[in-house]
Formats: sequence, C-alpha cells, structure tokens
Amino acid sequence: MTNVLTFKIEIEGLEDKIWRKIEISDKKTLADFAYTILASFDSLAYHLYNIKYDNKTYDCMVYPDEYHNDEKLYDATATHLNNLNLKQNDKLIMTYDIGTPTTFIITFLKTRNMEKGHGTHYPYVIDGAGKGMLDDISGYELKEIVDNIYKKGFSDYDFTPGYERTIKYDYRNYDKEADNILLKGLVLQIKEGYENGE
Repeated sequence: MTNVLTFKIEIEGLEDKIWRKIEISDKKTLADFAYTILASFDSLAYHLYNIKYDNKTYDCMVYPDEYHNDEKLYDATATHLNNLNLKQNDKLIMTYDIGTPTTFIITFLKTRNMEKGHGTHYPYVIDGAGKGMLDDISGYELKEIVDNIYKKGFSDYDFTPGYERTIKYDYRNYDKEADNILLKGLVLQIKEGYENGE
C-alpha cells in the first residue's frame, strides 16, 4: 500500500514568512523529497545538501563506508521515506550549501492512504507562503533581506537567477498554482543534475 505523507517545511529564522506544506508519496526517496524542497523554494540546486533525522545524516553524495568527521553518512538516494518510520511532529533538518547554508526545518504532519490512480499527482504543494530562497547567500543573510522588505514595504534587492536577466527578489510574491505547475518538471531536472550530473 502506498501512503501520502504531509510535511511542513520552513526556512530557519523565517518560519512565519517562507514555508510550504507538501504532500509526497512514501515510496519516494529522501533525495526525491530534498529535490522537491529545492524546487519549491526556488533553489538553483547546484550545491550539496544533507538531511539529519534520528541521529543519522543522509547525504546527497555518499560512497560506500564513507564517514564525515567520524560520523557515518547514509545515502539519501537509497533511503525511502516509508523506511524512516516517521511519527507525527518528528523533525528533520535539511542543510543546503555548506559554505553559505540555508537550513530547512521539516516537520512531519500526517500520513494517509493514497487514492488509487493518484500517484502522478505527487509531489504537490497544498499550502505555502514566501517566494523562496536565494542561492549563494546564507539563511541569515536572506533573513536580513526579507526583514528589510517587510519593514520598507517594498524590495530593493536585485538578483540574477541562473545567470539570466537581473530581477527583483520579493519574498511576498509566492504563487502556489505556478509552483505546482512547474514542480514535477523541476524535480526531474534537479534529480538528473544530482544523480547523473558530472
């Protein structure tokens, strides 16, 4: 039987401004879930990530018997969500970009049976707020930018997404429908980059 898992994901320090509630199949890997988070939070997804849960670190790139700082690493691509034995309100911590980290606080909310024939519906964002993150700056720096926009009521922060034209970053411009339209395609692109890229 396949279940649907519901998680709330928040950027640390911006929990009230940038967050998502995401549903995903429990047959997906922890890596697939990470790609979903990166896609929904507007990451360019070119840095390393890891997820900590139950005193284990699940890494995006693991070689057999690899240790990091005397800590055994587990392969996020080989760990399925249904094998984590999650309980309601369990917390997972995802760190993206070790040099200038953004930390995601992930809370497991509930599980339910997946309706027959609905497998392609997931992952799916059921609620959210805040446009997303910015690559190559830390979560602390992002908080300063967001707080500045909140105080001023407008954004004066320019950024260049994916080496394209320069645009304004304004965390308030989140569109859940557009997020869901693009989500599955972006997840596949991110998966290809992490798992089959050079």
